Amino acid sequence: MTSLIDGLLIALEPANLLYAMAGAVLGIVFGSLPGVSATLGIALLVPLTFGFDPVPALIFLGAVYCGAIYGGSISAILLNVPGTPAAVATMIDGYEMTKQGRGGLALGLATIASMIGGQVSALVLLFAAPLVSAWALEIRSAEFFWIVLFAMSTVGAIGTGSPLKGLLAAIVGLAIGTIGAHPLTGEVRYTFGELALYEGVPVVSALVGLFSISQVLALAEGRGMEKQVEIPTVGRLWPGGALLWRLKKHLARSSLIGVFVGLIPGAGADIASFIGRSEAHRYAREPKRFGHGSEEAIVGAEAANNGVVGGSLIPMLTLGIPGNAVTAALLGGLLIHGLIPGPTLFQQAPDVLYPFIFSLFIANAMFALIAFGALRYIAKIVLVPQGVVAPVVAALAVVGAYSFRSIPFDIWIMFAMGIFGYILRRADFPLAPIILGLILGPLAESNLDRVQTLAGAADLSVMGFFMQRWITIILMVLTVATVAFSFWRDIRVRRVEDTRPEGPE
Repeated sequence: MTSLIDGLLIALEPANLLYAMAGAVLGIVFGSLPGVSATLGIALLVPLTFGFDPVPALIFLGAVYCGAIYGGSISAILLNVPGTPAAVATMIDGYEMTKQGRGGLALGLATIASMIGGQVSALVLLFAAPLVSAWALEIRSAEFFWIVLFAMSTVGAIGTGSPLKGLLAAIVGLAIGTIGAHPLTGEVRYTFGELALYEGVPVVSALVGLFSISQVLALAEGRGMEKQVEIPTVGRLWPGGALLWRLKKHLARSSLIGVFVGLIPGAGADIASFIGRSEAHRYAREPKRFGHGSEEAIVGAEAANNGVVGGSLIPMLTLGIPGNAVTAALLGGLLIHGLIPGPTLFQQAPDVLYPFIFSLFIANAMFALIAFGALRYIAKIVLVPQGVVAPVVAALAVVGAYSFRSIPFDIWIMFAMGIFGYILRRADFPLAPIILGLILGPLAESNLDRVQTLAGAADLSVMGFFMQRWITIILMVLTVATVAFSFWRDIRVRRVEDTRPEGPE
């Protein structure tokens, strides 16, 4: 209780409130710009926080996360262009409402639903994360190794379109994670004599390169906006108490759906938004209105995708396992401030974590206040041409990659990862499994080495050591089942597509 009270008081300090406000504003900007995502925004801003103290740094980045997930709905509703993948489900009915002259109502509902989803997820994070952390203290090296493999299997398979490409990307990330000195023996691997690689590929340079430089190259393919696009008249934003009361069950249900989906590695905000919309359709009074401007569809999608925020932070903070690319970027922010996520983090740094968690409540309230107070002006950001966005992102990326360690070689690492990421984008390979493998690879390797040492001391094979505890066996089964299910699902989808008749019905 003392930690909770102290954390709340620290989060309410004027300076930290300003950090939360600044993060929320920047998050909305990054989220609403087509072609820019929450992951790219945090990847660019993590190096900026290097000179901050840990508390304001995490408050700032957490607010960016909250604001960016919400901001994607602005361009989705007004221009039929989702700012983030999570806003695709919102776009379906949101743009229809804009064409009907109800764009303001759609934006107001998206704002309220996003705030409620975010607050519910932050509440669950506040009380669930310490409990999960206490349970995680009982986990041994064998379990941690298989937890990492399970997380990688879900991110690489379930979280992507092609399970084969997802798993290959995860393997590539794990391979990149082996560069540098061995975590236990100190043996140097794959550095080619370059001193800058002795500690491994820097996470910040890899993040910025994979998500920022590759996106810059993708944006450079386009010509930007050939003509000025007119933003439709927004109109009245506040949806009214009566409508919100009628939608209360959809708001509560989708918020909890988002939290649950956030707990699953690989199932990000985009998946949660479609599940939330689907469940809203199931319980809607007028399901026929879905796809034609349904209020239930808007709140179902937005409450769910913002509910993912708190849920996705639970495994990241308590186990050190980011479930998606955004939390992987946030993990980079923790690492550069000397905070190692895991079971002991809540015991070692409660003075950092509790202010951070309370700041999520503040950030969700901030972006709602900003939206209702200045959305008509913020919405004009969606009109910035991509030809302007690309060089700005590139410049920030170079500064960010260099500022972390002040080593020029890090810039070359960033460009190499960026070109590699661009090639993977063109080949429809996901990028999230690569950065997750880079972060989780050393964790898996160090735990496997401990298992081998313990197995040798007990005169057991590694597999025999794994079979000693039922938790390890369950994790092994879940990992294999996840990979098998993903391939079965892919084969089934392909068969359905092959049997679908071509041409008009």
